[in-house]
Amino acid sequence: MTTDFQATLKALGKQAKKEAEARALVEQEAKKRAEAEIDFAKAVGEVTPLKDTRRYQAPRDTSPIKPRPQEIQSLAEEDYFYVGHGGTDWDEPPPSFSKNGQGKNDIQRLKNGHYTVVADVDLHGYTQEEAQQVLNEFIEFVKKRGVCGEIVHGSGLGSSGYKPVLKNMTRRWLMQHPDVLAYVEPRANNDGAVRILLKRNRPYGETE
Repeated sequence: MTTDFQATLKALGKQAKKEAEARALVEQEAKKRAEAEIDFAKAVGEVTPLKDTRRYQAPRDTSPIKPRPQEIQSLAEEDYFYVGHGGTDWDEPPPSFSKNGQGKNDIQRLKNGHYTVVADVDLHGYTQEEAQQVLNEFIEFVKKRGVCGEIVHGSGLGSSGYKPVLKNMTRRWLMQHPDVLAYVEPRANNDGAVRILLKRNRPYGETE
């Protein structure tokens, strides 16, 4: 499962890079056009637009909005979940966390290896924004295969000022993500990784 996700991640990274280059090119062309339009307006001066009585108006689309398919290959960029880069209340997230009524049980089961780890991911080398993009894709990848995954974020001892930036950001992100129920440090005396528990991905109409 890990190999599958890493391959998927690499493909997504290449795709994101191509899209970023394309967006940069479009923005550059738009900037050039905007500068040209500004120069033209200065040269012409004040003008009075002509009235166009034959302007075409497209008919209004009254068809109902179609919902997006539930099974998608990956998240759209606008669906990504992000958190900020700071906050005094979140400087040192706890080594374990849970957010539902079964919190103690969830934490203990995660520590005991009760849930099968279906995939893991290493965030070393990513910026905070890139890491959050990877985390979004990782959550969706795990949800399709189970409820438990493992994230290696490092202890942050090599960060500037010895402040674990990526570690703290990852744990703040997990604490606030709606699909994450709990996380723990899976190995004693090692705070460089967390094991996560996600909400069960239930078929439509299924209840407890």
